[in-house]
Amino acid sequence: MDGGSRSSLGFVTNLAEMPRILIVDDHPLYREGMMSALRAELAGVEVVAAGTAEEGLQVLEADAEVDLVLIDLRLPGMDGLSALSVYAERFPAVARLLVSGAEEPALVRRAFSAGASGFLPKSMSVADVSAAIRQVLAGGVFVPGETALPRSEGSQLSLRQLEVLRLLGEGRSNKQIARALDITERTAKAHVAAIFEALDAENRTQAVLAGQRRGLLPSSIPQP
Repeated sequence: MDGGSRSSLGFVTNLAEMPRILIVDDHPLYREGMMSALRAELAGVEVVAAGTAEEGLQVLEADAEVDLVLIDLRLPGMDGLSALSVYAERFPAVARLLVSGAEEPALVRRAFSAGASGFLPKSMSVADVSAAIRQVLAGGVFVPGETALPRSEGSQLSLRQLEVLRLLGEGRSNKQIARALDITERTAKAHVAAIFEALDAENRTQAVLAGQRRGLLPSSIPQP
């Protein structure tokens, strides 16, 4: 990466030039939404993506400019915890953040034991995720707590709500969303309502269109 200095461990210590981030997640719509959201929050950031932990390794082997990787816990093949260990061993200078819908303390401890630099629950807003990324790239670690950045358009959505939005884009009902994300239908309904409010939408169609306008969903969405 041109510009920005690194500590002896490889972490970025001058964030005037934004880093290169790798997102490892198996759902393309969520990846695209997360990529767009981070670009909106972190001006100038470069974001690349992979669908599996194995593909993520290929990206890291080919791209020496990656500074940080966001790894979803639930991945096909090698899961996120296993990927943390492998990435930490093979690419120790690359910061590693585990992303999960579960927030149990035992899981957080396992993540750090496996080599995580931070743990990001999907209840976090994109703005707070961006603050965590800055903290980790400066050489720190991140455990869920109170962080905040000024909200840009769409950043008030949480990581979980980005997932719900992409399922809305696929035409899923609340019951189908609940089943896909392993949450209750009541929780799914609450997320949908929060998305409507955040995107100033009155119904699902308006929410999807707003998500497309803001780059959180592609303009053409494949149906499941």
